[in-house]
This record gives sequence, C-alpha cells and structure tokens, in this order.
Amino acid sequence: VDGSGGEPVTGDVAIRDGLIAAIGKVDGAAREVIEAGGALVTPGFIDVHTHYDGQFLWDDKLDPSFSNGVTTAIAGNCGVGFAPARPEHRRELVQLMEGVEDIPESVLNEGLAWDWTSFPDYLDRLAERRYTMDVAAHITHAPLRVFVMGDRALKHEQATPEDIAEMSRLVREAMEAGAIGFSGARITEHTSSTGANVPGTFAAEEE
Repeated sequence: VDGSGGEPVTGDVAIRDGLIAAIGKVDGAAREVIEAGGALVTPGFIDVHTHYDGQFLWDDKLDPSFSNGVTTAIAGNCGVGFAPARPEHRRELVQLMEGVEDIPESVLNEGLAWDWTSFPDYLDRLAERRYTMDVAAHITHAPLRVFVMGDRALKHEQATPEDIAEMSRLVREAMEAGAIGFSGARITEHTSSTGANVPGTFAAEEE
C-alpha cells in the first residue's frame, strides 16, 4: 500500500542502516534478501491500548500483539496499573485490573514479583527484560492516587491541595524516568472484582 490508502502494489523495499533507503524497483547487491512475495510489507503497528502492565513482567513474546505485526505495545490505560504501589495496597490494584480488564487475580498474583515501589522502579524492571517488540507505559491515575492518599483514595474522598501537589510531583518524576503519558478514566462501569469503582472516577476537575 502506498500510504495514501490506495491499492496494494508489488515492489521492493531497501533498508540501509535501519532506515528505508528506496521503495519500488531496487537493483544492486544486498547483504540479505527476504523474499516476501504474496505477503504484506508494512510499517510496524503501534498497539496504543494494551493492559500488559503485568504481562510485561513475565512474557517476552507479548502475544497476541506480536502475531499481528505489532512492533510497539503501550500499557497503562484506563487509569489502572501497578505502579507506584505500596505493599499494603497491592491486592486492591490487582482487583482493579481483574475487574476492569478481566485478568484473573490468580494469574496476576503468580506473575507479579512486586520488586518495585515507584513508577521509575517499575520501568527499571521492564528495562531489565528483553521483548519481541518495543514497550512503553503510561503512569496511571488509580495507583498514583492510592499511593498518595491511601485508603482515602479507595473511599473516593476528594484530594487535598497537598495530595494534588504530591501526585503532580510523582507524575513529573515518572515522565522524566520514561513514562510516555498519563492515563485516567471516569467510566463508572469500570469496577474492581469486588464491585468498587476505580479510584479517581469521582475526582474533582482540579485533580
């Protein structure tokens, strides 16, 4: 496909130093030739909405994204995730992911080592692993809110100016460490496996 939504065309793609050097009829010697006749040759796809927050920590292949041509997977969506996290609230974060994304608590409990506290710590754990593709993550509102406010966040109390200032500081810290964005949600249908609304669902606009 020529990139403008036109009909597929048959052609060659030449790669030099990791960049496309030519498209169309390419002559000349090549270090490696891949015969791709009958196949689609496309740019890598970016899966902008995954919930691989846990899977990143135990799965290097990342299917079904890998088998569908994805070359970058982005986790940390819908405001739920696993960092930052204090030990006393890990179960609630797992129950949120189970309820919102139907990922069984037993799977998450088996797969999560919880060898991080901050979001930068979490990114460090990801950086220690190798994957079939590039990975990235947003910092998410629910664990951030619970990390700062504790049980007040789970009870949907409004954040104080001091709470908001601390959340802001931690978001800046996460972005500087490599978070690609911030994710939140106000979908009332999103509930944990215990039926509780996601922390932040009823947060004031200022927060």
